Amino acid sequence: MKERFLALVNLKPEELRLAFSLWVLIAINTFVLELADVVATAGFASNLGVDRIPWLWIVTTFITILAAGFYLVFIDRYPRLQLVTWLLTGLAILYLLLEFLFAFNAPIWLTYPTLYLLADQQFMILPLAFWALASDVFAVTESKRVFPFIASGAVIGGLLGNGAAALVTYLAEKYTFGLTQIFIAIAIVLIGSVLYLRIMFNNVTLRTRQSREENASLSETIKIGMDYFLNIPLFKAVGILMFLAGLVLTLLEFNFLSVIDNSVTSDLEFQRFLGYYKAVQTFGLLLFQWLITSRVLSKIHLKESFSVFPASLAIASGLALYLPSLFGAASARFIARTVYSAWDDPARKALQGLVPDEKRGRISAFMDSYFITTATVIGCIVLIILFALVASGAISREMAVVIYLGIAIAASVLAVLVFVYLRKVYDTSMLNYRLTRSKRKSVLDGIEF
Repeated sequence: MKERFLALVNLKPEELRLAFSLWVLIAINTFVLELADVVATAGFASNLGVDRIPWLWIVTTFITILAAGFYLVFIDRYPRLQLVTWLLTGLAILYLLLEFLFAFNAPIWLTYPTLYLLADQQFMILPLAFWALASDVFAVTESKRVFPFIASGAVIGGLLGNGAAALVTYLAEKYTFGLTQIFIAIAIVLIGSVLYLRIMFNNVTLRTRQSREENASLSETIKIGMDYFLNIPLFKAVGILMFLAGLVLTLLEFNFLSVIDNSVTSDLEFQRFLGYYKAVQTFGLLLFQWLITSRVLSKIHLKESFSVFPASLAIASGLALYLPSLFGAASARFIARTVYSAWDDPARKALQGLVPDEKRGRISAFMDSYFITTATVIGCIVLIILFALVASGAISREMAVVIYLGIAIAASVLAVLVFVYLRKVYDTSMLNYRLTRSKRKSVLDGIEF
């Protein structure tokens, strides 16, 4: 039975314990943030209006940039295990504080944006720490095979979190069940994950070098990230791809939420549909990661793996424009998000494993946060301008939709051209002295299970 499971997920016996431990942690984190995200998004869109969502995204993005910058300063100066412990404990405390806001009927303009902000920070920051920890555990040669399995934990957590968000709507209609009970349960789950983390890694020694720059500042950390971006053509291409992807994903996400808002009549109905939809998408992610990514990604050259995501963005953007309905918007988001999470993310993590240990955490966090967040802000500004023109009568709402989806298509086509450049510079970039192929063995070696 165990052998069949290992064959299914493409793992070796000595890798199972720590790989499964990381899988559980990512599943728990994703369960919490997906539940919080669905509740926050549905509550904000239904009570404050979907056209205000770009303003919310801009505010949360700037806060995310500041939070990510603060995190970048510390990621390589402290043990990754300690950082994950701090982050999980801090989140548990924040959710308990949020419980008091809802319990004492704080204004809606404060509660739902705060919940959305917290879920957004959890989405951006915690995965950076988890994947940095995973890179400490597994060598680069192992990561292409093991990381897709670990990433599937996020899929299971997302499936349960989105399903729970939909289930809550029925409980709210039939029983005296509110958000305060949800936040208390979330805090208990997070504290439990901290205990699980410390137990599973109690006797594990992570052989990772830490940065000795005790006085490293945010500006110096960003300088290191920009050094890799500007001087390694491969990383420059990946950074541009991340920016273009962030722009397309932002526009497709807004289009999806806008179409839902026009199709439902209440916030509970909005939350129910969004929860069920994201649960179905998460199940699709699970199948994609377990049956396709873990097998195909390890058999093709890493540089070829970056062709899939730009092509999927072009298909998704064209579909959203061609089918201006709930089915078209939902299908477009499904394609783009599935390939981004199930394929592009593991491929990018494997590439980042080539960065030296003492800089990998900062480089990974820099690449995975700043390009996406910058693109999100630009996408939101585009949406705000377009709907300001709609409000003034200069253009119709239908024309605004055509314009921002047209921008998404153009960005997708440009992403395909960037991949062509990436493929061209991949081999020469491997010779750059800033990249060192990991020669260390996995920390699993020598550990008895």
